[in-house]
Amino acid sequence: MASMWKMTLKQRRRQRELIADLDGLKKSPYASVPPGYNFGEDPEEDKKYEELLKSLGKILEEMHELEEAARNSG
Repeated sequence: MASMWKMTLKQRRRQRELIADLDGLKKSPYASVPPGYNFGEDPEEDKKYEELLKSLGKILEEMHELEEAARNSG
């Protein structure tokens, strides 16, 4: 993770927002697939898991971009 002191105030603020979003996703009932769950049996439930994975991917991608920007600015 990029050093916090290398990040601009705006970058640090956005990183905190993303971490809060990540914490919110971790609390979702769709954050982990229960044992014995079979994808394809309930398309509506499958969609909820897929949406959480997409959201997670977006958060992680933006966090990575912030870290790269901070790393490359110094």
